[in-house]
Amino acid sequence: MKKGSVLITGASGGIGEEFARRFAEDGYDLILAARNEEKLQFLKNELESKYSNNVLIFPFDLSVQENVEKLYQELSVKKINVDILVNNAGFGLFGEFTGTDLNRELNMIDLNVKTLTHMTKLFLGGMIQRNQGKILNIASTAAFQPGL
Repeated sequence: MKKGSVLITGASGGIGEEFARRFAEDGYDLILAARNEEKLQFLKNELESKYSNNVLIFPFDLSVQENVEKLYQELSVKKINVDILVNNAGFGLFGEFTGTDLNRELNMIDLNVKTLTHMTKLFLGGMIQRNQGKILNIASTAAFQPGL
């Protein structure tokens, strides 16, 4: 028996990929989003062959807010409820502030802050209506490390 659906952002590697494996092992259907389509497809094939889960992939750059909306709309059209949202997509920049690229910094803010907030706002309403759901927001400890 399926336990529900889990949407994991940043699912093509690292913590997101490991979350996908654990939730698949626990019997959840998966919705995996990340920029790297090749890695997502490989993970989908691996998980579907090992477990009897349904795995949907969305190779979207979620720092682009239109893609966040597109993901939400596609799931809505397919009538897929997200029972667990794992907001894991994100990245960090290192170096002296004056030496880092402004556009990369703004892209980082878009993904790490705006996208997390946007995803939570979109999916939380359905969870409240169904009186069930969970959201896990993953953040880096790099925010607490001293700068240069």
